[in-house]
Amino acid sequence: MSRTTTLAAITATAMISTAFATPAAFADAPTIESGNAHWNIKESFLRYVQSPFVASTITTTEGAEKVLRDGKLADFALPVNAADSALDANGNGTIDLDGAISIEGHHGAMDIKMSDFKIVVNGTKGVLQADYVRKGAMPGSEPTTATGDDKPIAEFEVTDALKPGKDNKLSATFTPTKLTEFGVDIFGSSYEVGKPLDDSKVDVDLTFKAPKEEMKPADPKPTDPKPTDEDGSSTGAIVGIVMAVIAVLGGLGFAATQPSVQKLINQFMGK
Repeated sequence: MSRTTTLAAITATAMISTAFATPAAFADAPTIESGNAHWNIKESFLRYVQSPFVASTITTTEGAEKVLRDGKLADFALPVNAADSALDANGNGTIDLDGAISIEGHHGAMDIKMSDFKIVVNGTKGVLQADYVRKGAMPGSEPTTATGDDKPIAEFEVTDALKPGKDNKLSATFTPTKLTEFGVDIFGSSYEVGKPLDDSKVDVDLTFKAPKEEMKPADPKPTDPKPTDEDGSSTGAIVGIVMAVIAVLGGLGFAATQPSVQKLINQFMGK
């Protein structure tokens, strides 16, 4: 193959690849379609507030539900608000949850209300945050009130990125959790900030929308031009050079519409 033919083949192949091959697609962020989260606060805490001497009233509203096991409250279910939830391609982001929880006991000495729950994930760090109002008093103490808005109340480790599986679903359990200073503010100073609660957990089940099909790059199919004239230049090789020059001079789409260029191409194509 002559130098002219080789140059033409390389030029034509490069132009075809550029025109028809699409860049490698970056992984798209998954879109949450639906889901539920569960939080048990702390297993022993739920047992305590259901003891007869506490005389508690536990209610769930705004979509939250009580999960019973053997007739006893064991968990709170919080539906995912998909419209206000977003995770990036690495599983970082916010899972917005509907639902409100109210726990009252000790004849008003314990009054806890929580709402606007969110699971926030950043790398291996995860938190459950909420709005809260806590009223009450320990025996012999004056009643106090504490409030918080979008405060992290429990934190946990995220060992695996929150990414959809093959069936576009995800199930993850985070345990143990640790109360933050705001969590201790809600549930009392008998708990320590940052100390793992062995019988505590947050779990989430998500369904994602099916990803859109990605366009695959076209496979270039360069031909091996055969020399047909004295200098070894084939028609395909010369046309490749002409096309490359056209692209440099003013754009293939525009230049190809000019009569002189069309005449030149037709001449080499034998038309």
